Amino acid sequence: MLKRVDKPKVGLLICALLEDEWNKTGYLRPAAQASVKTFTDALSSFAEVVCPGLVETEEQAAQADLAFKQAGVEAVIFTEIAYIQSLIPMRCLKQTQVPIIVWNTQAARFWPETADWDFVMLNSGLAGLPETTHALTRSGRKFHIVTGHVDDKAALARLRRYCVAAAIAQRLRWTTIGMVGHPYQYMADLMVDTYALRDKIGPTVKPIELEDIAVATAAVTDDEAQALMAEAKAAWRTDELDEFIFKQSARCAAGLEKVVLGRNLDAVAHFDQALMADPRCGLCPSWGTSRLMGMGIPVTAEGDVNTCTAMLILNALAERSSFVENYGFDFDQGAAYVAHDSMGDPFLAAPEPRVALRHSVYYRGIYGMGAALEYAYKPGPVTMLALVQLDQGRWRLVAGEGESLPLKPRPTVAPQMLFRAAQSTIEAFYDAWCLAGSGHHCAFGYGHLGEDLRVLAEMLGIEFELVR
Repeated sequence: MLKRVDKPKVGLLICALLEDEWNKTGYLRPAAQASVKTFTDALSSFAEVVCPGLVETEEQAAQADLAFKQAGVEAVIFTEIAYIQSLIPMRCLKQTQVPIIVWNTQAARFWPETADWDFVMLNSGLAGLPETTHALTRSGRKFHIVTGHVDDKAALARLRRYCVAAAIAQRLRWTTIGMVGHPYQYMADLMVDTYALRDKIGPTVKPIELEDIAVATAAVTDDEAQALMAEAKAAWRTDELDEFIFKQSARCAAGLEKVVLGRNLDAVAHFDQALMADPRCGLCPSWGTSRLMGMGIPVTAEGDVNTCTAMLILNALAERSSFVENYGFDFDQGAAYVAHDSMGDPFLAAPEPRVALRHSVYYRGIYGMGAALEYAYKPGPVTMLALVQLDQGRWRLVAGEGESLPLKPRPTVAPQMLFRAAQSTIEAFYDAWCLAGSGHHCAFGYGHLGEDLRVLAEMLGIEFELVR
């Protein structure tokens, strides 16, 4: 599963020209090599750094490229201590397959009046860095850039944001979304080209046979079902549930979990209604899908792979996410009700009132209404996120920043939120949200993550809209 990215792995390519036919400052090599530690120490505060040392030749640059590949770095950060001819770092940068982040920096904050040539030679990366960015541009090699002093907190925060985005972009390409059933009929926003999703964003969509889930559910033992029921009773209010529905819902949850974990799926796009007529299941598995979310595995209803991907992204940024849609307005409070039928991450619930496991009011199976969660999401800053496929092969991330307000849960048997926009009126917010092309589903996570998502969209080469 895709977990929060706390320490991305990066390669540091740090260069300087000290000695050639005309430049004769090789005597500064020990000082230059020692100064490399200043740069690695700054990066080590937020990243795992792979640095082969000071690079002065094409051969060393080629060796650095191999070292980065062997280490599995998720981005290459390029900087210069002093001028270097661009063809030398390009020997590495042209070959790398991970994002390039140019760090336009130096060790000294300024050149003092006493600055001599030795000082300048250890603090003049700006002299050559534009030459290398020219070479990257001329070669059609995309790069990102951060300018600032080596210890500048704002610059390092930007640099970290780029490194985390690079790591997320790389890790998304190794994720697998299981498609259980099919997307809900007639929903245009769920009609997605899954090859284009893999090609542009990263995840691979893998079909999961309904029969496999039905067989796994039928094989769940009474002891396994009772164990899940005991877990639920310890955590939530379950007193309203019919015993048979409670147990059958536990079987459905356990069977789904076995298939998802057995296939090493990172996320699941689930058509919840698919097995409601199958006697081995016979219920909508809302408790099971919510339980997977609580385990850190994104799940969406109605076969929504795009929102699965949005949830993977938010998990990588904020550790947890949930699946919602925009339901209705509270014009008096300038807010909107955000929820989805009976699905959500219970670990994002407000502490009071207690989470309840009740009979769902959605989708009757042959055994009746399955067990489902009802609670309010905890208050705090939130970001909603929609990933949408547009015309002419375009993709867009749409982020909406706002606040989850305190809410007494409505008796709708669903995880639910009262959402207020961060800056605009609720009317202006939803005007912009719809004009941006968002679908009817979205993910959300805690924190205002708009800038992180903007950088990720830049890293992925897709469009971005922030609604506040």
